[in-house]
Amino acid sequence: MFVRPPIGRRFPPRRGGQPSGNRQPDELQADEQQSDEQQINDEFYPALYDVLQVRHIFLQMVASEGLPLEVVDMIVDAAEYWPSNEFKLEEKRTIQKDVDQAVLCTSPLCYDEKTLDTASPKLLQHRTIHPCRKIIFSIVSRDQGGYSAERRGSGPDRPNMYDGSYTWFDAEVIHNAHEASQKDVVWEKMNPHDKNPKHYAPDDPLLLPRDNALQVNRARIYQAKRHTIVWHHLDNTPADSADAEELKHSQGRGRGTHSGKQVREMELGDSIIVWARARFPGWTNYVDELSVRVFWAV
Repeated sequence: MFVRPPIGRRFPPRRGGQPSGNRQPDELQADEQQSDEQQINDEFYPALYDVLQVRHIFLQMVASEGLPLEVVDMIVDAAEYWPSNEFKLEEKRTIQKDVDQAVLCTSPLCYDEKTLDTASPKLLQHRTIHPCRKIIFSIVSRDQGGYSAERRGSGPDRPNMYDGSYTWFDAEVIHNAHEASQKDVVWEKMNPHDKNPKHYAPDDPLLLPRDNALQVNRARIYQAKRHTIVWHHLDNTPADSADAEELKHSQGRGRGTHSGKQVREMELGDSIIVWARARFPGWTNYVDELSVRVFWAV
C-alpha cells in the first residue's frame, strides 16, 4: 500500500527558463507543472537519524556544555528540521459519480511500519503526545473537462475556476489506527465490498464539498493540475474569515482547512485516509498522482 521514493538531491540545480512569447496558456501550465515536479524531486527531507544527529550536536558539541534542551527544540522547530514519512498512490484511479474511493492511507503516526503486524507495534522517537507538525498533500488530478478554448477565457487558470466543481478530495483521520480493532476498519474503507453507486440525499453532508474539503478540482477543465496543500501546526486562519473565503475561490481548498487544528490534534497512532469523490451525472474524478508526507517533532 505504501511506496517510498528515493530521497532527492539536497541542492536543486538551476534551470533556465524559456521566454513565454506567444506560447499558449496550456503550454505554460505544462512547463510550470514540470518545474513543480522537478522541485519536489529535488527536495531534501531529513530522516529520523539525521534529526537525532543534529540534536546531538546542539546538545553535546556546541559550546562547552552544549545548548539547553529548550533552546534546541526552538532551533529545530524554527528550521522545521523534522523527520517525515511519505505515502504514495501506486496507480491512477478513476472515480465515477457517487462511487467514492478511499485512495490512500498513511501509517499510524510515529509507529514503526515494520512492527505494525506484530503484537506490540513499536513507537518511534517523538516529542509530546501531539507530535505532528506539518502534513503535505500533493495531488495531480482533473475532472472530465467540458470547457471549450473560447469559454476558458484567460486559460485553465481563469478566475473562480473552482466554483461549480463537483469532484474533490477529503481527508479523514482514523484514531488509534495501530490497534488491532482499527486495522479492520481501515481495511474495509480501503477495500470495500460494496462498490455500487450510493444515493446521497439533499441533506447528506457528503453530497457537496464542505468547508473541510481537502481540495476541489478545477471545474470542467480536462488538463490535470498538481495541487500542493500544506497543513501546518501554526496555521491560524479562521474558517469564517475573508482570507479563508478568498483561498476557497483561488485555490480550491475548504474554508475550514487553514486553522492548523487538524495538525495540532493529531495523536500518536492516528492515520489519515484520503477520499476521492464525484457527484452528479457526467462528473468524473481522475486521480493521476497522490502523495501525503507527514512530519513530526522529535
